[in-house]
Amino acid sequence: MISASIYFDRRRANKNGTYPLRLNISKNGGRACMVLGINLLLDQWKDDQVVNHDNARVLNIAIRDKLTQVDKYLLEKEATGHFANKTAKEVLLEVRAHIDPDFAEKLAVEEKQKLKEANSFPRFFQTFIATKQNAGTRKLYQDTYNKLELYCEAKAIDFQCLTFDDITKPFILSFEQFCLTTQKQNTASRHLRDIRAVINAAIDERKTTNYPFRKLPIKHEESRDKSYTADDLRKLFAHDCYPGREQEAVDMFKLMFCLRGINCGDLANLMHSNVRGDRIEYVRQKSHKAYSVKIEPEALEIIEKYKGQTHLLNILERTPNYKTYFNWLAKTLRKVGLVRVSGKTSTGKAILPDACTGSARTSWSTIAQEDLDISRDTIAAALGHHTVDVTSTYLRTDWKKKVDMANRKVLDWVLYNKK
Repeated sequence: MISASIYFDRRRANKNGTYPLRLNISKNGGRACMVLGINLLLDQWKDDQVVNHDNARVLNIAIRDKLTQVDKYLLEKEATGHFANKTAKEVLLEVRAHIDPDFAEKLAVEEKQKLKEANSFPRFFQTFIATKQNAGTRKLYQDTYNKLELYCEAKAIDFQCLTFDDITKPFILSFEQFCLTTQKQNTASRHLRDIRAVINAAIDERKTTNYPFRKLPIKHEESRDKSYTADDLRKLFAHDCYPGREQEAVDMFKLMFCLRGINCGDLANLMHSNVRGDRIEYVRQKSHKAYSVKIEPEALEIIEKYKGQTHLLNILERTPNYKTYFNWLAKTLRKVGLVRVSGKTSTGKAILPDACTGSARTSWSTIAQEDLDISRDTIAAALGHHTVDVTSTYLRTDWKKKVDMANRKVLDWVLYNKK
């Protein structure tokens, strides 16, 4: 049962010695009050009405009308069960909004802001990024977030006010076209996949039901072949490099190849403690899986040449950011084979004109399969992609031994032209 009454609050006087008149809402033992904007002296309220006041008649009429309005509203709402699960405080807020248009407008604005914040796409995106443990993954998602911010700025859209409902199919397609003005299709598609992942997470957490990717395929272009043939690599490794760091670029690329296409970050961060006997044991940054590579003599020779004090190699001791180092390495590799005329001018053709650090990995796997007929399962195991299927559970395959043998075959073929 809900009831409304007028309450003269004598607990604390205002600065002018008056006391406030309040509207009191009671429900199931709970109470909530609001001021009515009427302040009286102690002798001006008696038997639930205003007395000894110049405007007593007007004030009493106003109070009765207000109470009648509230009682009528409560009866109507109670009849529908509207207040069944609400507290006295929640009932009072609705009553106040009913009798005070200005408060109702203010409440509507606040509710709209709360809803917008709860449905904020940028805010949830940042929360989603923070859940990713891998720094590289966080950076990729942050890149997409930044790209969305640039898109909204270009389209005069208030990015921070974006809600999940604003992420529509036309919005996605327009954003993709914006990305394509400066990026390739696969990069733009990665941004779309990132947005899709964020929205899927929001749906899982019941933040939204909006899913703009329905019947919206994300395009994919085949990446260029980053692999090189055994002949290409033989030419590179046998090339008489210019004095200076060109030889270092070739050496490091050769080391990556000898270590079955080891990832740049993994290679740069290897410590001396990762070497156990004739093997390098480490956990891959990308997959967080344990990895083991046998150190063949060719790899050991290069490791000794560029040995670091704390790390296995001195890469980070010379270049704190390994990405800067490997960007230089890739650019230098693409120049090997050119004939230098004068200064920065060169002629001729590079041995690996489109080389990148990933070429060591793709070349190793391609040569293993195409030239030496090494099985895909062995190659997968060598690259850390091997998964256990039903058949594998019945086998006792020594993958480490198989992978070591495969790597030795690849190195013998490429370095010594011997199968």
